[in-house]
Amino acid sequence: MTVLATGSVALTGGTAAAEQGAMIVPAGGTITGSPNGYCRSGNPHDGFDIAGPTGASVKAAADGTVRQSDHAASPGNRVVIDHAGGWETRYLHLNSRAVSTGQKVKKGQVIGTIGSTGHSTGPHLHFQVERNDVVIRDASLLDDFRCGSTVSQGRTIAYAFPGLPGGGGAVDAYPKLREGDRGDAVKNLQTHLAAAGHSVEKDGVFGAKTLQAVKAFQKKIGTAADGVVGPKTWGALVTAPAKGTKLREGSSGTEVKYLQRGLNATLGRSLAVDGKLGSASKAAVVAYQRSRGLAADGVVGPSTWSALKSGR
Repeated sequence: MTVLATGSVALTGGTAAAEQGAMIVPAGGTITGSPNGYCRSGNPHDGFDIAGPTGASVKAAADGTVRQSDHAASPGNRVVIDHAGGWETRYLHLNSRAVSTGQKVKKGQVIGTIGSTGHSTGPHLHFQVERNDVVIRDASLLDDFRCGSTVSQGRTIAYAFPGLPGGGGAVDAYPKLREGDRGDAVKNLQTHLAAAGHSVEKDGVFGAKTLQAVKAFQKKIGTAADGVVGPKTWGALVTAPAKGTKLREGSSGTEVKYLQRGLNATLGRSLAVDGKLGSASKAAVVAYQRSRGLAADGVVGPSTWSALKSGR
């Protein structure tokens, strides 16, 4: 395929032999930075920097859809890939790009080459892993990319990646969705949109009508109407039917189920939706309240319900 970056060399985007595990290391080289900070300075940083020679291939870490393939001042040549379960990977400072926005890619497919475009001090790949728009900084992921160590392209990353094929843990019930997605998660979205009063066909296809309904719902609750269904939009959708009954530990019933679904969607928890506000649900309520700057008393009153229902 023709590379999009001006003056770049064309690459062939083949698919590597099937690997075990959910994600692979996208490029070989020496680790000079991690989400804990740059290796030398310790200054804040959001990804893994893999120093390597200009022009060396960069491969997709997992199957997915290219959300962005462009150039910007700071990241330089950039490719962003959406994966199942709300996962996303970013590849920055590329010398060239071999994929285009909207393209489906396979794990191990060449998506570009290592470079030093944008704000960069030398040829390297900035590889960033996120889930539901949050950078992953788990120690078990960082262990695979220790400062000063050398990593090999194509090696399986020893991390669970719940919700990704080949990963561990349960499939995310509330994955990040956008126009073009298909499947049961989209049907679930459409069911909740219909329950919230929006006219949408429950066909499992995130098309123009579903996009219109999502944006209308987002506008209604006062959040950014970008048409992307992330944790906050999911949380607002699944709690929309709730009356806002005051709840505390020991409460039970349908309102608690709405609460549990909202906490699972917003925080990425896996609470049992059993309608019983026990210790696990209370702990999740406290975590949510703290993260939103609310009084962390574990009591679900008007302010907590309002935050959930408005996508905070």
